[in-house]
Amino acid sequence: MKIPIIDSLETQSQWQIFDAKKPAYAYIKMPLSLIDFQSNYLQITVIDKGLRDGRQAKKFSLGEPHSTKPIWTLIKSCQWSLSRLIIELKALDFSSNVRDNSALNIHKDLSIRQFFSKDKSVISPLLLQQYRPLANEPNAWFLQDIKQLLSAEQYTDLKWLTKNTALSSIKAVLLQLVSYPQGWRIDRQKHYLVLSLNSKFILRLRPAIEPTQSQPLLLTKL
Repeated sequence: MKIPIIDSLETQSQWQIFDAKKPAYAYIKMPLSLIDFQSNYLQITVIDKGLRDGRQAKKFSLGEPHSTKPIWTLIKSCQWSLSRLIIELKALDFSSNVRDNSALNIHKDLSIRQFFSKDKSVISPLLLQQYRPLANEPNAWFLQDIKQLLSAEQYTDLKWLTKNTALSSIKAVLLQLVSYPQGWRIDRQKHYLVLSLNSKFILRLRPAIEPTQSQPLLLTKL
């Protein structure tokens, strides 16, 4: 699944376009955040530009079990501005029952929770946005090249060389390369590349680069 990046959610029309997407799930550039609108709940993960581990990100969950009306009432009260909504949420006192907090002045049944995200794979989109597909195969391979290769899915003949469940998918490997690049090694075996971590083989693949590829891809959900 690819996660799109939206410039902003600051107008009614932007919210309507976002809500019409299925799923309504996207990174927002300004303010930097991850927005997930599912069922009757809106989840907002506030992201620092250098975030490499989603468990450090603050997350808000807003909703009411039977209707989305309270959420839209809240968004409208913030003049359809995600920036203003996040400011209002950060100002709440979560040591008490936030549904009674007069700062929001919204539907009494709307519940709002604040917690730290449990999803380690949520990272700053700015860390991946730079990864364009490779235009040509490099003479020497570096980690930056591998990140671009994996992000753009420019490979064939993939073979896993590990039973480590934490590194059992391309998404997991890419996340590890971005967040914790230490210990990785790239070896060339004829037409193949072999990736290893701390002297343990992880995977083998064959680069498949089309010279015409030049447009950046959407972010991969890690």
